[in-house]
Amino acid sequence: MADLILFSSLSRLLSQRFENASEYSVEKNKLRGLVDSLIESGHFLVYTASVEHEGVYLVADPSLSDRPHQIQSILRTCFHDDVVREDPSCPYVLVICPQDQLPWDGLISNIDMKEPIVDIKPGRLRLVADGSQTRLANARASFSLLTNHNLDILIEQRANLPRVNQELMKIKKTTYRLSNTIMDSVEKIRRQTAGLGCQELIQTCFAFATEFGQRSVLYMDNNRKAMNNLKLTRLAIDWVSFVCDDCVASNRMTFRWAVKALEFAMVMTRGQNILSFSEAEYERLRSKVAGCMSLLISHFDIMGARSTLAAQAEKQRMEILAGQAKKMDMGKLLEDNDAANHVREEWLRQLAEIDNARKGLLSERQALGRVLDDSNQTDRSLTSLSRSSFSNVSLRWQQGPFVGGGTFGTVYAAMNLDSGYPMAVKEIRLQDPQVIPQIANAIREEMQVLELLDHPNIVQYFGIEVHRDKVCLFMEYCSGGSLAGLLEHGRIEDETVVMIYTLQMLEGLAYLHESGIVHRDIKPENILLDHNGIIKYVDFGAAKVIARQGKTRGGGAATAVRTNLNSMTGTPMYMSPEVITGSDKGRHGSIDIWSLGCVVLEMATGRRPWANLDNEWAIMWNIAAGHPPQLPAPDQLSQSGIDFLKKCFERDPGIRPSAAELLQHEWVRFVPFPFLREG
Repeated sequence: MADLILFSSLSRLLSQRFENASEYSVEKNKLRGLVDSLIESGHFLVYTASVEHEGVYLVADPSLSDRPHQIQSILRTCFHDDVVREDPSCPYVLVICPQDQLPWDGLISNIDMKEPIVDIKPGRLRLVADGSQTRLANARASFSLLTNHNLDILIEQRANLPRVNQELMKIKKTTYRLSNTIMDSVEKIRRQTAGLGCQELIQTCFAFATEFGQRSVLYMDNNRKAMNNLKLTRLAIDWVSFVCDDCVASNRMTFRWAVKALEFAMVMTRGQNILSFSEAEYERLRSKVAGCMSLLISHFDIMGARSTLAAQAEKQRMEILAGQAKKMDMGKLLEDNDAANHVREEWLRQLAEIDNARKGLLSERQALGRVLDDSNQTDRSLTSLSRSSFSNVSLRWQQGPFVGGGTFGTVYAAMNLDSGYPMAVKEIRLQDPQVIPQIANAIREEMQVLELLDHPNIVQYFGIEVHRDKVCLFMEYCSGGSLAGLLEHGRIEDETVVMIYTLQMLEGLAYLHESGIVHRDIKPENILLDHNGIIKYVDFGAAKVIARQGKTRGGGAATAVRTNLNSMTGTPMYMSPEVITGSDKGRHGSIDIWSLGCVVLEMATGRRPWANLDNEWAIMWNIAAGHPPQLPAPDQLSQSGIDFLKKCFERDPGIRPSAAELLQHEWVRFVPFPFLREG
């Protein structure tokens, strides 16, 4: 891929530097009028006593009247360094080959110069500029303005020197053939790998072929460009068909592939390309696009949660398995009853051995409460944690599969055997005795925050279980994963979903701030989604409880002490300026509002805030300077949504709106699902 892109870039570079001429058609009935316009505008005939014998005439731009050496330079050189050129006039020379003799009665300049190398067909005019692309375009505009001509342009850009033009044409032909070969190979690979489960490989082939096809268009002439675009359009239909017919509908990757295929098909079917379709091709395009749209809708409904398509597929699979089980020969199973009993007895024996080994390990570890020494600081911190008011919950539970983990703990799915409902268990290992008191204090502070909270948009905590080597925190299980996991598949395309999520985040923040709590670490990783797609804040390890008098309540202390609410806590790219600078100024909860704006920005664009910067120091410097992150483009978020973000990124924390005030903003105030505000 890199080599092909390098080849395309080299081809484009050569075209930019060496193609310095445009070619027009000059009909007999327009020649006289063109000559009169040239004479009136001050153009002059350059007489060389050489090319005139071949019926070729040179006419120079008025600005070249006293620069004969530049005329020769323009005609005999293709590459001119535009970087050091300071002449803004963009002079040019016209090479005219009329079908009859040129009727010139204007200014004539005899110039002693080497015979120019020209290869021009009769009935044509070539405009040769002293530079390529920009200067050539400016020269064409100047020529059109001075002569007021209406000539038909045949070749928009080519090299004036025949040998250079010949080599560049070879490169363009090679690029066209290479583009066609790559596009043809996609269908061959798709056909040869049918039924082998190579969808990801084929998706990569489509993405590569379409990207190279679009890049190569820039280096083709008009005819090849039209044919290449037509082939790209048909490749777009094949891509949509592949996603619709060959991919697994319940796979999350299929959702991303469908978005890319539909976007490319939309681009390629604009304008004249779709007019070349036959009735059968057009009908195929309609049906496959409709299939892809159904797939998208099945993956991502208006609430932002996963649809029931995957559940339906699993249900059908289980029904098929159940039907197969019913058809099994039960008589044969009865004949093998003795063998089954033998296997069952062996399993029971092995389970008994495992259970005895487990009991031995438990006795070696010596359960908490029998060996804790109150004179030991580590044991005192664990004892204090186990006796806290929020931990006196006795649960019977069964650990399930691994969900996720980080530096501070590992999360598993679990089953509450008393209630029969799923829950999540955060397991924090206590391996280093020297840091156990600090970890215990951190857990205690977080739980003191959590025992105050009860809101639909905040994850519910059930209690903790303290062991000598670990602490288990029990909380509500959110099967939708984190918002960060959702955004790994790209931005949220539907702005209504972004509005709904933002509304729920604001509701949760308003509740926290009214309760005197500042989260201080809002980011997509700390925002979960339950099975209904409802937002849930999690991880209050950085949160602080602020008393009504503006003080922070410490863990278990009877007296409140002053702390810096805006101390450096959180993830840099989501931090507010006052957190970076350590300023105490700002309204209560203003740092959470800035972080919320960063999360909304990431939902709308699919990129992290400050993604254009390559290190955290640069990010922190820009935030400290009060610069907001780059806002979404108009096609990513409406003007009302962008205005909402601007309010979140208000530099002065003293006037930055609160969560309650932002709930009245028009962007979320009129969200089309008012029932979400209930609760």
